[in-house]
Amino acid sequence: MNLLFWNINKQPLSAELKWLCDCYNVDILILAENTMSDATLLPVLNENNNRTYIAPFNPSAKISFYTRIHDFELVHDNGYWGSIRKITHPIGVEILLVAVHIQSKLHMIESEQAAISTRIALEIDKREQEQGHTNTIVIGDFNMNPFETGLVSADGFHAVMDKQIALKQSRKVSGEERKFFYNPMWSRLGDDSHGCPGTYFHQSSKIINHFWNTLDQVLLRPSLLRCFDPDKLKVIDEIKSTSLINNGKISTQFSDHLPLLTKLDLSKLTGDSK
Repeated sequence: MNLLFWNINKQPLSAELKWLCDCYNVDILILAENTMSDATLLPVLNENNNRTYIAPFNPSAKISFYTRIHDFELVHDNGYWGSIRKITHPIGVEILLVAVHIQSKLHMIESEQAAISTRIALEIDKREQEQGHTNTIVIGDFNMNPFETGLVSADGFHAVMDKQIALKQSRKVSGEERKFFYNPMWSRLGDDSHGCPGTYFHQSSKIINHFWNTLDQVLLRPSLLRCFDPDKLKVIDEIKSTSLINNGKISTQFSDHLPLLTKLDLSKLTGDSK
Protein backbone atom coordinates (compact mmCIF):
# COMPACT_ATOMS: atom_id res chain seq x y z
CA MET A 1 0.00 0.00 0.00
CA ASN A 2 1.51 3.28 -1.16
CA LEU A 3 0.56 6.51 0.59
CA LEU A 4 1.42 10.02 -0.54
CA PHE A 5 0.91 13.12 1.64
CA TRP A 6 1.38 16.68 0.46
CA ASN A 7 0.46 20.05 1.92
CA ILE A 8 -0.16 21.79 -1.42
CA ASN A 9 -0.53 25.32 0.00
CA LYS A 10 -3.82 25.96 -1.86
CA GLN A 11 -2.13 25.54 -5.25
CA PRO A 12 -3.92 24.05 -8.32
CA LEU A 13 -1.57 21.10 -8.75
CA SER A 14 -3.82 18.52 -10.40
CA ALA A 15 -1.32 17.73 -13.19
CA GLU A 16 1.53 17.36 -10.71
CA LEU A 17 -0.57 15.13 -8.45
CA LYS A 18 -1.55 12.99 -11.43
CA TRP A 19 2.11 12.52 -12.31
CA LEU A 20 3.04 11.63 -8.71
CA CYS A 21 0.19 9.14 -8.36
CA ASP A 22 1.06 7.43 -11.65
CA CYS A 23 4.82 7.50 -11.10
CA TYR A 24 4.69 6.08 -7.57
CA ASN A 25 1.60 3.88 -7.99
CA VAL A 26 -0.13 5.71 -5.13
CA ASP A 27 -3.05 3.92 -3.47
CA ILE A 28 -4.03 6.68 -1.05
CA LEU A 29 -3.43 10.38 -1.75
CA ILE A 30 -3.75 12.66 1.28
CA LEU A 31 -3.75 16.43 0.88
CA ALA A 32 -3.66 19.36 3.28
CA GLU A 33 -4.60 22.90 2.29
CA ASN A 34 -6.41 21.60 -0.77
CA THR A 35 -8.85 24.02 -2.41
CA MET A 36 -9.45 21.96 -5.56
CA SER A 37 -12.86 20.35 -5.78
CA ASP A 38 -13.29 16.60 -6.19
CA ALA A 39 -14.97 17.32 -9.52
CA THR A 40 -11.78 19.02 -10.67
CA LEU A 41 -9.19 16.59 -9.35
CA LEU A 42 -10.80 13.15 -9.70
CA PRO A 43 -11.12 13.17 -13.53
CA VAL A 44 -7.45 14.09 -13.78
CA LEU A 45 -6.33 11.36 -11.38
CA ASN A 46 -8.49 8.75 -13.14
CA GLU A 47 -7.48 9.56 -16.70
CA ASN A 48 -6.07 6.40 -18.34
CA ASN A 49 -6.10 4.68 -14.95
CA ASN A 50 -7.36 1.12 -14.59
CA ARG A 51 -7.88 1.44 -10.84
CA THR A 52 -10.32 4.22 -10.01
CA TYR A 53 -9.73 6.80 -7.32
CA ILE A 54 -12.70 7.88 -5.26
CA ALA A 55 -13.11 10.75 -2.82
CA PRO A 56 -14.66 9.31 0.36
CA PHE A 57 -17.10 11.36 2.41
CA ASN A 58 -15.33 14.21 4.21
CA PRO A 59 -17.18 15.93 7.07
CA SER A 60 -14.55 18.69 7.08
CA ALA A 61 -12.12 20.15 4.57
CA LYS A 62 -9.09 19.90 6.85
CA ILE A 63 -7.76 16.84 5.01
CA SER A 64 -8.66 15.56 1.53
CA PHE A 65 -8.46 11.86 0.67
CA TYR A 66 -8.36 10.20 -2.74
CA THR A 67 -8.16 6.43 -2.57
CA ARG A 68 -8.06 3.38 -4.82
CA ILE A 69 -8.90 1.21 -1.79
CA HIS A 70 -12.64 1.64 -1.60
CA ASP A 71 -13.18 0.00 1.81
CA PHE A 72 -12.31 3.30 3.50
CA GLU A 73 -14.47 3.90 6.56
CA LEU A 74 -14.78 7.14 8.50
CA VAL A 75 -13.91 6.59 12.17
CA HIS A 76 -13.44 10.14 13.42
CA ASP A 77 -13.11 13.55 11.82
CA ASN A 78 -11.95 16.71 13.53
CA GLY A 79 -11.99 19.92 11.53
CA TYR A 80 -9.33 21.30 13.83
CA TRP A 81 -6.54 18.74 13.36
CA GLY A 82 -7.50 15.97 10.94
CA SER A 83 -9.20 12.62 10.45
CA ILE A 84 -9.06 8.91 11.31
CA ARG A 85 -10.08 6.28 8.75
CA LYS A 86 -10.34 2.50 8.95
CA ILE A 87 -8.99 0.83 5.83
CA THR A 88 -9.60 -2.79 4.95
CA HIS A 89 -7.10 -3.75 2.29
CA PRO A 90 -8.22 -6.27 -0.37
CA ILE A 91 -5.87 -8.87 1.13
CA GLY A 92 -7.96 -8.68 4.32
CA VAL A 93 -5.68 -6.58 6.50
CA GLU A 94 -7.20 -3.75 8.52
CA ILE A 95 -5.33 -0.60 9.51
CA LEU A 96 -6.14 2.78 11.04
CA LEU A 97 -4.96 5.75 9.01
CA VAL A 98 -4.63 9.00 10.95
CA ALA A 99 -4.08 12.09 8.79
CA VAL A 100 -3.15 15.29 10.60
CA HIS A 101 -2.59 18.94 9.91
CA ILE A 102 -1.76 20.70 13.17
CA GLN A 103 -1.75 24.48 13.17
CA SER A 104 1.60 26.19 12.70
CA LYS A 105 3.52 28.42 15.09
CA LEU A 106 2.04 31.40 13.26
CA HIS A 107 -1.18 30.59 15.15
CA MET A 108 -0.10 28.75 18.31
CA ILE A 109 2.95 28.36 20.52
CA GLU A 110 4.82 25.08 21.02
CA SER A 111 3.04 24.25 24.28
CA GLU A 112 -0.33 24.58 22.51
CA GLN A 113 0.86 22.26 19.75
CA ALA A 114 1.90 19.79 22.46
CA ALA A 115 -1.56 20.03 24.03
CA ILE A 116 -3.21 19.29 20.66
CA SER A 117 -0.84 16.33 20.23
CA THR A 118 -2.04 14.96 23.57
CA ARG A 119 -5.66 15.21 22.42
CA ILE A 120 -4.86 13.40 19.17
CA ALA A 121 -2.92 10.68 20.99
CA LEU A 122 -5.87 10.08 23.33
CA GLU A 123 -8.25 9.88 20.36
CA ILE A 124 -5.98 7.39 18.61
CA ASP A 125 -5.79 5.24 21.74
CA LYS A 126 -9.57 5.31 22.06
CA ARG A 127 -10.09 4.25 18.45
CA GLU A 128 -7.47 1.49 18.71
CA GLN A 129 -9.31 0.08 21.70
CA GLU A 130 -12.58 0.18 19.76
CA GLN A 131 -11.07 -1.58 16.72
CA GLY A 132 -9.14 -4.11 18.80
CA HIS A 133 -5.75 -3.57 17.16
CA THR A 134 -2.86 -1.11 16.92
CA ASN A 135 -2.17 -1.31 13.18
CA THR A 136 -1.97 2.48 13.09
CA ILE A 137 -0.11 4.85 10.81
CA VAL A 138 -0.13 8.62 11.35
CA ILE A 139 0.87 10.87 8.46
CA GLY A 140 0.65 14.58 7.78
CA ASP A 141 1.89 18.06 8.49
CA PHE A 142 2.59 18.18 12.22
CA ASN A 143 4.08 21.69 12.04
CA MET A 144 6.62 20.40 14.57
CA ASN A 145 10.03 18.83 14.10
CA PRO A 146 10.57 15.24 15.31
CA PHE A 147 12.43 16.49 18.38
CA GLU A 148 9.70 18.85 19.62
CA THR A 149 7.61 18.19 22.72
CA GLY A 150 4.36 17.19 21.02
CA LEU A 151 6.13 14.43 19.07
CA VAL A 152 8.36 12.99 21.80
CA SER A 153 6.32 13.50 24.97
CA ALA A 154 4.78 10.41 26.54
CA ASP A 155 1.56 12.44 26.79
CA GLY A 156 1.77 13.26 23.08
CA PHE A 157 2.67 11.00 20.19
CA HIS A 158 5.52 9.38 22.13
CA ALA A 159 7.37 8.93 18.84
CA VAL A 160 10.90 7.57 19.19
CA MET A 161 13.86 7.45 16.79
CA ASP A 162 14.99 3.92 17.70
CA LYS A 163 13.11 1.00 16.20
CA GLN A 164 14.28 -1.37 18.92
CA ILE A 165 12.85 0.90 21.61
CA ALA A 166 9.56 1.18 19.70
CA LEU A 167 9.35 -2.62 19.49
CA LYS A 168 9.11 -2.71 23.29
CA GLN A 169 5.55 -1.46 22.61
CA SER A 170 5.27 0.89 25.60
CA ARG A 171 6.85 2.17 28.76
CA LYS A 172 5.46 3.08 32.16
CA VAL A 173 5.32 6.80 32.91
CA SER A 174 3.89 8.13 36.17
CA GLY A 175 2.38 4.71 36.83
CA GLU A 176 0.65 4.42 33.42
CA GLU A 177 1.60 2.49 30.29
CA ARG A 178 2.26 4.80 27.32
CA LYS A 179 2.42 3.22 23.88
CA PHE A 180 5.19 4.10 21.43
CA PHE A 181 5.13 5.29 17.88
CA TYR A 182 8.22 4.87 15.75
CA ASN A 183 9.25 7.99 13.83
CA PRO A 184 11.53 7.20 10.87
CA MET A 185 11.73 10.89 9.98
CA TRP A 186 14.53 11.31 12.52
CA SER A 187 16.73 9.71 9.86
CA ARG A 188 15.69 12.40 7.36
CA LEU A 189 17.17 15.33 9.31
CA GLY A 190 20.08 17.22 7.76
CA ASP A 191 21.89 17.17 4.45
CA ASP A 192 23.69 13.89 5.10
CA SER A 193 20.35 12.10 5.30
CA HIS A 194 18.73 10.23 2.43
CA GLY A 195 17.18 12.98 0.31
CA CYS A 196 16.45 16.59 1.25
CA PRO A 197 17.49 18.07 4.63
CA GLY A 198 13.81 18.50 5.52
CA THR A 199 10.31 18.98 4.12
CA TYR A 200 9.89 22.72 4.74
CA PHE A 201 12.32 25.65 4.55
CA HIS A 202 11.98 28.84 6.57
CA GLN A 203 14.48 31.65 6.96
CA SER A 204 14.10 34.37 9.57
CA SER A 205 16.15 36.80 11.64
CA LYS A 206 15.28 35.08 14.93
CA ILE A 207 18.15 33.98 17.17
CA ILE A 208 17.16 30.32 16.73
CA ASN A 209 16.49 29.35 13.14
CA HIS A 210 16.67 25.75 11.90
CA PHE A 211 16.26 26.82 8.24
CA TRP A 212 15.25 23.29 7.16
CA ASN A 213 12.43 21.70 9.15
CA THR A 214 10.93 18.22 8.96
CA LEU A 215 7.30 19.12 9.59
CA ASP A 216 5.77 16.45 7.36
CA GLN A 217 6.16 13.06 8.98
CA VAL A 218 4.93 9.50 9.19
CA LEU A 219 4.60 7.63 12.50
CA LEU A 220 4.09 3.87 12.88
CA ARG A 221 2.90 1.70 15.71
CA PRO A 222 5.30 -1.20 16.43
CA SER A 223 2.86 -3.71 14.92
CA LEU A 224 3.39 -2.14 11.49
CA LEU A 225 7.19 -2.11 11.57
CA ARG A 226 7.44 -5.52 9.91
CA CYS A 227 5.62 -3.96 6.92
CA PHE A 228 7.87 -0.91 6.71
CA ASP A 229 11.02 -0.57 4.62
CA PRO A 230 12.88 2.67 5.40
CA ASP A 231 14.35 2.68 1.90
CA LYS A 232 10.79 3.13 0.57
CA LEU A 233 10.24 6.29 2.61
CA LYS A 234 10.86 9.24 0.33
CA VAL A 235 10.75 13.02 0.56
CA ILE A 236 10.08 13.84 -3.09
CA ASP A 237 12.10 16.71 -4.55
CA GLU A 238 11.37 16.35 -8.26
CA ILE A 239 8.26 16.25 -10.45
CA LYS A 240 8.40 15.60 -14.20
CA SER A 241 12.19 16.15 -14.16
CA THR A 242 11.58 19.57 -12.56
CA SER A 243 13.34 20.11 -9.24
CA LEU A 244 11.24 21.31 -6.31
CA ILE A 245 14.40 22.88 -4.87
CA ASN A 246 15.72 26.21 -6.12
CA ASN A 247 18.89 27.86 -4.75
CA GLY A 248 18.87 25.64 -1.67
CA LYS A 249 15.22 26.38 -0.83
CA ILE A 250 11.85 24.89 -1.74
CA SER A 251 10.64 26.42 -4.99
CA THR A 252 7.52 28.56 -4.63
CA GLN A 253 6.43 27.40 -8.08
CA PHE A 254 4.62 24.51 -6.41
CA SER A 255 4.09 24.39 -2.64
CA ASP A 256 6.08 25.50 0.40
CA HIS A 257 6.18 21.84 1.53
CA LEU A 258 7.65 18.77 -0.16
CA PRO A 259 5.56 15.63 -0.79
CA LEU A 260 6.09 12.62 1.44
CA LEU A 261 5.76 9.04 0.16
CA THR A 262 5.68 5.89 2.26
CA LYS A 263 4.99 2.25 1.43
CA LEU A 264 3.73 -0.62 3.57
CA ASP A 265 3.97 -4.29 2.58
CA LEU A 266 0.77 -5.42 4.28
CA SER A 267 1.31 -9.04 3.24
CA LYS A 268 3.78 -9.18 6.15
CA LEU A 269 1.08 -8.27 8.65
CA THR A 270 -0.52 -11.20 10.41
CA GLY A 271 -3.38 -11.47 12.86
CA ASP A 272 -1.15 -11.53 15.92
CA SER A 273 -0.39 -7.79 15.83
CA LYS A 274 -3.05 -6.63 18.29
